[in-house]
Amino acid sequence: MEWIKKICFKQIAVALAVSMFIIGSIPSKSLAYVAGSSAIVDSAQRGVDMENAQRVLESKLVAGKLAQAGLSMTEIKSRLDKLSDADLHQFASQLNSLYPGGDALGIVIALLVIVILVLVILKLSNRKLILQ
Repeated sequence: MEWIKKICFKQIAVALAVSMFIIGSIPSKSLAYVAGSSAIVDSAQRGVDMENAQRVLESKLVAGKLAQAGLSMTEIKSRLDKLSDADLHQFASQLNSLYPGGDALGIVIALLVIVILVLVILKLSNRKLILQ
């Protein structure tokens, strides 16, 4: 009976490793999406970029620094409206780096999933993890 558990454990471990490798090797840009017209996509992207920029610029820390520099919110909004679509998109994408740990949520979730998966595999194989 013990050898059956060992064989099943090895097969499950190999299947999980192969499936994770296959899923991880698929590039995200190769996935098929519905393509819309470029004008609709550009206007929607500009709206999203404008919302992201305004959300970050209205935060207390950034608003305080801009006030110290002598800029009011009306001046900032008028300057944002004057930006081209490409410049606004570049500005909005750079704003994500302002907040440290912005992408850390995905990393934390992935690490938690890995830890839970390891614990489940250890539990299924009747092994114990002892930390000293």
